[in-house]
Amino acid sequence: MGQRHPGVQGHLKKPLKGFLLIKRLFLLILIGLCCSFLLYSENSIPGLRVAAVQLHIDEDLYSSVESFRRRISELIAECRQFEPDLIIFPEYTSVFIALIPYNRIIKKAANMAEGWEMIKKQEPLLKELRDLFLFNSGLVERVVYSVFADLAAEYGVNIIGGSYFAWKKTKAEEVSLRNRAFLFDDQGRLIYLQDKVFLTKFERELLGLSPGSMADAAPFSIKQRRIALSICRDTFMSEWEAHFAGSDLWLDIKANGTAYTPEEADAFRRALPARIGPAGVGAGITTCLTGKFLDLFWEGESSLAIAAGGRVKLVQRAESASEEEILFLTID
Repeated sequence: MGQRHPGVQGHLKKPLKGFLLIKRLFLLILIGLCCSFLLYSENSIPGLRVAAVQLHIDEDLYSSVESFRRRISELIAECRQFEPDLIIFPEYTSVFIALIPYNRIIKKAANMAEGWEMIKKQEPLLKELRDLFLFNSGLVERVVYSVFADLAAEYGVNIIGGSYFAWKKTKAEEVSLRNRAFLFDDQGRLIYLQDKVFLTKFERELLGLSPGSMADAAPFSIKQRRIALSICRDTFMSEWEAHFAGSDLWLDIKANGTAYTPEEADAFRRALPARIGPAGVGAGITTCLTGKFLDLFWEGESSLAIAAGGRVKLVQRAESASEEEILFLTID
């Protein structure tokens, strides 16, 4: 009774050592599986599917709210065949909604100047073109929100509806007019606004627009991608490189009001393709407006640029710089 048996202690140590060895091996296997899962998860994120609409406009598109809604709806329905995560329309897509109330005048006018003179006779309180767009900014905003928000929710897709001229009250209680881009998410919620910063002479002097601020522009996220947006002339400015550094995708929405000559094509290459490399952005999509409104016209070639190995290549581009086309793109 109470007798110790020699060797019992030794017999206990061997199973304990074996258990610890198995435990360590199990932990190593578990860590390896976790690392493999994380690596697989990171690499298995599906590509971002983008439909870039190279829109062709004319007076008929803005003849009525119904006409605008119908055409945009048709284009988005066409895009949905690709099952995109994001649909992009170009700059100025929604600007001329402001002229829908003057459709009869527009049909009679030979050019923008003549149309403006006829509108002023009907609306004597309007003294400048800026007044016209401010006066109808409420209408434009209602149409933009109803058309693009409704379609985004209906089709379950994020939509950048191009830009429109929006009013903004400043701290001094003054009202300014901005060239504003907007994004509705796949539930039809407005989740992002951005105002153009570097305006053209046409926008400053003829239209009386005011610039936005770079400080108010920030990348947004869709499907775990960090996405930056610039509006036409903004993209030529290198200041944006540091501002958008490290984004996964950079979007440039354009309304180029000149003929798309070889010289203009060279200028396009000095915009987004020149920005994404220095900014460390993997890909850039340029989406252009085409068509005309009275004597105003726009041309441009929509494209996808990829930065890799210190070089930038245009890997996909529109077939025409003057016709409507949709580019279906997948960004890895």
